[in-house]
Amino acid sequence: MGTPFTDILVPLDGSPAAERALIPALRLARRTGVPLRVLSRALPDELDRFTDYLAGVATLHATEADIETLVVDRESIPDAIAKGAEPGTLVCLSSHGRGGLARAVMGSVAEALLRTLGQPALVVGPYVTDDAALAGRIVACVDGSAESERTLQPAKEWSAALGLPLWVVEVVEPGAPAEWARPGDSFDSGHVAALARGLGGVEGWDVLHDRHPADALVDMVASAAERTALLVMATHGRTGRDRLRLGSVTTATVHGSAVPVLVVPAVPGRGRHDGRARGLRRAVMV
Repeated sequence: MGTPFTDILVPLDGSPAAERALIPALRLARRTGVPLRVLSRALPDELDRFTDYLAGVATLHATEADIETLVVDRESIPDAIAKGAEPGTLVCLSSHGRGGLARAVMGSVAEALLRTLGQPALVVGPYVTDDAALAGRIVACVDGSAESERTLQPAKEWSAALGLPLWVVEVVEPGAPAEWARPGDSFDSGHVAALARGLGGVEGWDVLHDRHPADALVDMVASAAERTALLVMATHGRTGRDRLRLGSVTTATVHGSAVPVLVVPAVPGRGRHDGRARGLRRAVMV
């Protein structure tokens, strides 16, 4: 089976924090054989400096992957990322970076970016270490809502492409008030089991009980019982309950997880920017 993405794009801002996204990106590039690109946004008088910076990054990792470098100016950060991405591009970025990039990763700017891309982005939190290997299971996180279940297909595709087992996990708040439930909602194990059976190719499923879903997911990743390679979460989940919403559970999970999180837009993209960014500078492939 082919990969669920055609290339990988890593936005960098010159900070070591942003460069943490390079580690899982390089491992994915080596494992799948897809090309890797690095991108920076610079002010007009910084273009030469950032072009040299990205060229240095490419040279440093030349033995691991062929890297194409892109520098853009006069664009907002989400526009620069969106315009640097082709259909099928996997954007892999750190949840901390210099200045605005940190806010661009999780929050309103990231939400706008994911809406524009209309495709998953891989977010690397501050506790993802360099030795975090792509080993273990891929976990699709659901919450009983149709929006959260958009994680299922991407998770299955990544599982097949990387040859890793797939699990489906739901976090249920103990004693949830009845008024929170809606017709058709189900929080018992039968619901998750049915999702797993319907999706196919699922090795296992689990229901966690915790009032703080992010804590439960972070603790699950830290547990030695089942090694986890990747979490897959939606930008929005159950309305009114803060389930898997960008800026709440997803953000908290990204910032606490020891593995990257594949963030899937719960609502399909409403359109993409056409063409590449103005002021683009492309270095020679190394």
